[in-house]
Amino acid sequence: MTIRELRWAVIGFGNIAKTHMTALRALPVIKKTPIVPVLDTLVTRSPEKHAAQAEAIGFRRVVHEAAEAAADERVDAFDVCTPNANHFADVSQALQGGKAVYCEKPVTESYARSKELADKLESRPETLQQLAFTFRYHPAAMRIRKYVQEGIVGDVLQCKISYRRSGYLNPERPVSWRLQSGMSGGGAISDLGVHALDLLRYWFGELADVRGRTHTYVKRRPHADSGEVVDVDVDDWAMMQFVTASGVVGTAEVSRIALGSDAFDIQIVGTKGSITCDLERSAFPAVHLLKGGTPALPSPESLELLPDEKTTMGFAVDTHFGALHHFLLRFAGEDRFSGLAPSIADGVQAEYWVDRVLQENREWA
Repeated sequence: MTIRELRWAVIGFGNIAKTHMTALRALPVIKKTPIVPVLDTLVTRSPEKHAAQAEAIGFRRVVHEAAEAAADERVDAFDVCTPNANHFADVSQALQGGKAVYCEKPVTESYARSKELADKLESRPETLQQLAFTFRYHPAAMRIRKYVQEGIVGDVLQCKISYRRSGYLNPERPVSWRLQSGMSGGGAISDLGVHALDLLRYWFGELADVRGRTHTYVKRRPHADSGEVVDVDVDDWAMMQFVTASGVVGTAEVSRIALGSDAFDIQIVGTKGSITCDLERSAFPAVHLLKGGTPALPSPESLELLPDEKTTMGFAVDTHFGALHHFLLRFAGEDRFSGLAPSIADGVQAEYWVDRVLQENREWA
């Protein structure tokens, strides 16, 4: 019997690429899938440096340019894990080579370029594509969506999100591409804010308006190579106020300087009660009802995309596992989870509002 394969070219070899590789290698161990993911080609700026490690991981070959992988008929899909400013060229190479596309968020470093890329994909409807808005595949986020759809807490009135990380409070941490607007497009609001905005759309529908403030607290950092202290031109923190087309109002805070208080807190208030959860720590949202008692809570079918309690690798890997598992099923023509897979167009919708907030702050400053 011939085993069907999905042969991947992974573009990039940083931490997020390695997380994707971990999930893809684990997939056929944990799940019985209609096709098997194969790590075929690694694209990296330093092929010789990474050749031995790539071979140990199982890659067939290591190349320097995405164009080389795009021209290879044995490659089926691109997994784009490069800095944001490189996504446009990497995805364009995938399209030129007729490959399926799985791309890290945000789509690119700017709304204009992301919109241009989405337009390219719209003209190629036959191309399977997915954006790594992996919090859609968090078990608690799946449950929250189901609870909202089932009206467990009535009509939703408010939602407050606070996504807090702490990695950039130390002013001695060197400047990287994530702290350069030309490569990243923004700081906390582009890195974390797009996740928060996408979850709002995933749970409550389209956003009608988003306003906000950004701030850079650590304004200067040493350069990683020269040690020269340089200016930082992206935000450390942002607070957004939103309203959805359905009338849900609230705030979304994102921070990369929240030392000691890392969390992804969710607070949803409805006419019959509330839902609370920290996505960093819990797979089960807490439901609080005005009339008390514990309701019978529905369980979304999409949970089957994730590892179970015996094979879990932690939320950071499990959410990527679920997203890549879904992509694999979609590649095989088996998609029973309508409305779940995030597209490049979904990324553009989130980046539109990020761009609005960044422009608002430039004018305000």
